[in-house]
Amino acid sequence: MATIRDSVSALYTSIYDEFLLGAYADYPEGCSAAFKEENTTQKDFKVDDLSSLGMWEDQDELVGGNIEDPVVGYEKTYTIAKTTKQFQVSFEASDDDEYALLGKVSSAEQMGRGGRARQAYDQAQHLYLGFSVAGPDGQYTFSAAHPQNREVTGNQYSNLLSGAFSHDNLEAAEKSITDNAYDMKAIPIPITEDPVLLYPPALRGKVARVLSDRATEQPDTTMRNINQFTTRKGMFTYKPVEDVWLNAANGGSDTAWYIMLPGLGYFKFVWRQKPHFVSWIDYNIEAYNFKGRARYDVGNDNWRGGFASTGA
Repeated sequence: MATIRDSVSALYTSIYDEFLLGAYADYPEGCSAAFKEENTTQKDFKVDDLSSLGMWEDQDELVGGNIEDPVVGYEKTYTIAKTTKQFQVSFEASDDDEYALLGKVSSAEQMGRGGRARQAYDQAQHLYLGFSVAGPDGQYTFSAAHPQNREVTGNQYSNLLSGAFSHDNLEAAEKSITDNAYDMKAIPIPITEDPVLLYPPALRGKVARVLSDRATEQPDTTMRNINQFTTRKGMFTYKPVEDVWLNAANGGSDTAWYIMLPGLGYFKFVWRQKPHFVSWIDYNIEAYNFKGRARYDVGNDNWRGGFASTGA
């Protein structure tokens, strides 16, 4: 069957789509490990958090009461934005070279990697800007002054850790998380998942040493301490995840580190339309057009899903 001009773009769309999505999937996990994916059919995805009803209370026989209303949390709106990239093939290129369109497979692959890179960048940026950009409660995402809820502002909690990444500071971070992981009714939040430890490449060696089978060596003694972070039973261990988009060269920091609890679902990556390919023919300029596009937003609606230190 002959290939006519009007069918060429449709013929190659499925090929490009396959290579775009294949290269997209090859991109390393990175900061996406810290976010819960959601899907929406709306332009604006609103989250209205509600508190628990607090701890149960004693009640005497034949006596009513103990009625309690939940506290409305801080509203968060995820506003869906669009990201795209496209390439063109002229009619003349297709006329003169029968492989002109097939030769654009590498462009489709690069487009897939570029789409995933943009999403990885947006996720990392949300984290490292958390030290300087306010969240739904009006405090920085990582702050030492988060109010318990909108009605009880005198009780404050912290998800801002301190110090450079080290064995001792990781141990101190765990205590800080335990001391501050309370819901809006001041009930402790059970941490039943293994946290994600996010870090930039500059901390690769330190993370490897701290989470290795042996703790930091003590050169003045023949004794070697066990590493509590790898020998635990019944306690969480860490999922270490490195992401180059967190580093200073990409706008982040070479010292900051993050302990994320994605299972709580408070840090979200909200999809409106996942990466896909579209194509069309522009007869005015005589070109085949191929575009990759996606629509999403990234953010958090509650600070309790993550703890972080600037590494200072």
